[in-house]
Amino acid sequence: MAILGSGLGGSMLACILARHGVSTLLLEGASHPRFAIGESLIPETGLRMRIVADKYGVPEIGWIGTFHQVRKHVSSNCGVKRSFGFMYHRPGEENRPEEINQFGTLAPPVGPDSHLFRQDTDAFLAALSTKYGATFRSQTRITAISFGEDEVELRADSGDTFRAKLLIDASGMRSMVSDQLGLRDEVPRFRTNTRAIYTHMTGIRSADLLLNPEAQRDLISPLGQSTMHHVFDGGWMWVIPFGNHRDATNPLTSVGLMLDRRKYPEPRGTPQEEFRRIISAYPTVARHFADADAARPWVRSGRIQYSSKHLLAPRLIQLPHAAAFIDPLYSSGMSVLIAAVDLIAEELLGAVAENDYATERFKFMEDVVNRGFDHYDTVVSGSFDSFADYDTWNAWNRNWVMGSLLGTFGPLSLLMRYHKTKDRLHLQQTTEPGRIGVLGSHLPGVIDMTRASRADMDAVIEGRLTHREASDRIFARFGAIDFLPPYMGFGDPKKTATATFTLLPGARHVLWYRRHGDAVFRDNCDFPLSTYALDSAGFMLGEARDAWRRSFSAVRDVFSADNGDWRHTAPALAAHPELATAVPALAAHHSGGAPLQSSPDLQDVSKGDRSEAE
Repeated sequence: MAILGSGLGGSMLACILARHGVSTLLLEGASHPRFAIGESLIPETGLRMRIVADKYGVPEIGWIGTFHQVRKHVSSNCGVKRSFGFMYHRPGEENRPEEINQFGTLAPPVGPDSHLFRQDTDAFLAALSTKYGATFRSQTRITAISFGEDEVELRADSGDTFRAKLLIDASGMRSMVSDQLGLRDEVPRFRTNTRAIYTHMTGIRSADLLLNPEAQRDLISPLGQSTMHHVFDGGWMWVIPFGNHRDATNPLTSVGLMLDRRKYPEPRGTPQEEFRRIISAYPTVARHFADADAARPWVRSGRIQYSSKHLLAPRLIQLPHAAAFIDPLYSSGMSVLIAAVDLIAEELLGAVAENDYATERFKFMEDVVNRGFDHYDTVVSGSFDSFADYDTWNAWNRNWVMGSLLGTFGPLSLLMRYHKTKDRLHLQQTTEPGRIGVLGSHLPGVIDMTRASRADMDAVIEGRLTHREASDRIFARFGAIDFLPPYMGFGDPKKTATATFTLLPGARHVLWYRRHGDAVFRDNCDFPLSTYALDSAGFMLGEARDAWRRSFSAVRDVFSADNGDWRHTAPALAAHPELATAVPALAAHHSGGAPLQSSPDLQDVSKGDRSEAE
């Protein structure tokens, strides 16, 4: 197997395939560490990472999926994310505190989410792939790809040649495979039409300091520990701090400005000049960036959307970010990616066992990804339309909150059921048609609600409804539906923070669905609360134990240089002995009963030589 691109998706797949004995070649044209956007996790994405880790026997993938694990095991350069925060702005006016919306992420033991410092996390996963047996070649720029009937041949600018039974394109926006095979739509099919200006900055204070103390008390969690969004007519800005917790070692904040090309069609001045000119119209935003300086060169794009009808071709699978992209709003690309990694890994293990790489066997993955992108496009494009008026935005964003809530509960319920029973059937269920979607795109009720809200927004654009009339309709519809808890206030314009997910409020959500949900929503949202409570207790005890160990080591080191700490640094698998039997069992599931056999190791190549991969 050859994987082109060593970002999160490509490296995760390399780890999984190599862990299962598949001869895997991971190719990277550049080198790590490197800058990448896509830095904010959402609860659904983190949970799916943890499920993928358990399902395929790569526990380190689960570390990326939750803040405390990524801080402990991967990098203290990553930030914590306890909520999504949105501040609405009007030109020439300070933000009105009642126009701040929040949506909480999960609390421990499965949360909170992370702000991923991608140069650390991507490098970690790429290196990890070699531990599991993959061959990783960085600074290997592929210049030609030939697709044959039984193999793919890749040629590098160094003269090296590689052959594989299948190519996974994880190269992203600048995919040479898409260009070569003409896979991209000439005009993106998405309604969203935006461009970007972004960089990393220093000198940005917490957004909480923009508010008076009374406004701060109304928040469900600090804005400085959220993925912060400044929203205005014509665009939005992300503010993703990495240095927002006590153990932080990173002074940087990721900052990006997304502009609606219908209202900001052409760049004006340098990227920095345009950024400063736009934010100067909004006093609260201008104060937020008064002391900020760019820590790396600014990047500015043209239209950022691209799309493809197909992610598949003979001997080729594209990861979602190589085929399509919408907008960073709601971290849409990351959640689609992890769902696709699960689907591709599951089907690939069967393909290797049967030596059958027919395009048709991966069609379901393509359908799920395209459905997810189209749903996200509806939610994101409607958001840009609603930014023109706070009342409409306040109503519209409930569509995203609804999808995030229900999309999170699905994988959470499967993970908790697995933790209680250790029955791997619960992990296998993640890719069933009725469970695999992003932002609730597999749930008919969610789709119906979003489409109805989209129709209201279209009526505003066409002049058939005012913004107030559209927002009233959306709120009334949310107030009438029976699959969202009434106490969360989806139909109440004054309820700008609809949910928190600490232990007791989270239990309340589960109990409501257990008592009031129909069969579909009970299955999606109900799970054993006793297991969740035990996992919470285990998390707290584990953190206390780790703190004691650090304290003991510090005191010991003052008096003695000798220690046995090196004896306790075995690979992660040693700490999870159940995976030693889980991985062969999963392989047997795909190969019809016989565990997969390890493939021959890839040979080092020199100029003119050939290397073969599954």
